[in-house]
Amino acid sequence: MYEFHEFKDLADLTKAMTDAMTSRFQARFDAGQKVNWAVSGGSTPAPLFQAMSGQNLGWENVHICLVDERWVPPSHPRSNETFMREKLLVKYGALASFTPMWDEDFETIHDAAPALDARYKNHTLPFTSVLLGMGPDGHTASLFPDAEGLEEAFDLTSGAYVTALHAKRSDVTGGELDRVSLTARAIVEADHTALMITGDEKRGVFESAVNTGQNLPIGRLINLLKKPLNVYWAP
Repeated sequence: MYEFHEFKDLADLTKAMTDAMTSRFQARFDAGQKVNWAVSGGSTPAPLFQAMSGQNLGWENVHICLVDERWVPPSHPRSNETFMREKLLVKYGALASFTPMWDEDFETIHDAAPALDARYKNHTLPFTSVLLGMGPDGHTASLFPDAEGLEEAFDLTSGAYVTALHAKRSDVTGGELDRVSLTARAIVEADHTALMITGDEKRGVFESAVNTGQNLPIGRLINLLKKPLNVYWAP
C-alpha cells in the first residue's frame, strides 16, 4: 500500500516534502503534542534536512532518532549520527533532542541492541513519522536482502523495535556490515511513513519490488504497512 508522488527535480521534491513535514509537525504542536521523527542518512535526504533545519518550528518539542546506523563511532566518515548533526541538528533544528544508535559502552551490535531497543521505547515512541530511503538492492533501513537477522527484523510478533543485523558484503553495503536498525514492527506502527528516492534505477527497483512479487525488503515492508507509504520520487 503506497502513494506515489512524482516531481520534475530534487528541488521540487524537497520543497514538497518540507511543506508536508512542516504542516504535519505544526498540527502536532497545535494539538499540544510532541514530534518523534525517525530519519535515514544518505545524500538524497540531505537537502530536505537542510531545508527543515531552517524552519522556525517548535523544535524544542521534536525528538530526532535514526532509522538505522552502521556500527561505527561518530568519528567515522560514514556515521549517520554525525551526518544528522551536520545536516539536521543545526540552525533551528539544533533545539531538537536526539537519540543515536551508537553507544561506546557496547562492543558489538548484539550487545548493544537490547539497550538501544529499551532506549527507543522509552524516548522515541510512538513515531510521528519515519523517513526511509532505499538502495538499488531493494533494502530499506538496514533491512538488507539475505542479511543475518533479517527474518527476526520482519517478525511482527517480536517485541523489538531496534535490532542487530549483519549484511552480506556488496557494493551497496561497503565494508560496514554490522548494522543496527528499526524493525519492521517499529516502522509499521508509525503514524506516517515516507520514502524519498531519486533516479530511474531506483524507481525501477521500487516498481519491481511492488509489482512483480520480488522478495525485496522494501516490497515486504509495504505489504505489512497499515497506512500508505508516501513515496516521493524525482529523476
